[in-house]
Amino acid sequence: MIDIPERTVIPSVRHLKELETALTSTSPYVLLTNVHIGNLEALARKCIDSGHKVLVHCDLIGGFKPDREGIRLLKNMFGVSGVLTQSAQVVSYAQKAGMFGILRVFIMDSRSLEKGIQILQEARPDGIEVLPGALADRYWDLFEPFEEKTTLIAGGMIVTEKERDHLFDRGYRAMTASSPGLWNLTR
Repeated sequence: MIDIPERTVIPSVRHLKELETALTSTSPYVLLTNVHIGNLEALARKCIDSGHKVLVHCDLIGGFKPDREGIRLLKNMFGVSGVLTQSAQVVSYAQKAGMFGILRVFIMDSRSLEKGIQILQEARPDGIEVLPGALADRYWDLFEPFEEKTTLIAGGMIVTEKERDHLFDRGYRAMTASSPGLWNLTR
């Protein structure tokens, strides 16, 4: 499980001009989603220096391969605390490197949902990010059994305070949001 306060909105920084706003958030984590291997070190250092731990979507880092060596590089060279990925293998690499491994489960249709649940039954991620947020609510009952062993995170397409609060009330411990207006709302 991930040590994170309940009802935490993790800023998901897609546009670098929004990083300064993310660094003023109350979240202990910042998720860097639009980075490449050339700017990751400077961006991660800026987050760490401001007291935030760094998360990355390792499948989306430009110029990066999320293999065993790549994951160790994220930890040792860039100070990354955790990775989000669709791969159970990458979650395992991250955990062995001393990082959090958060498995992203996309609900696109019934088949993707079934496959995601099947992978979760075999994997042991530190966190599960359920996407998109609107469907995270609808399928809460399928993810609730994992709540005792992992941190449940909703993400994607959450734009209003009402949506945020509803997902927290439903039982999600945290959420990722790319809308800066949600980053510092009072919990």
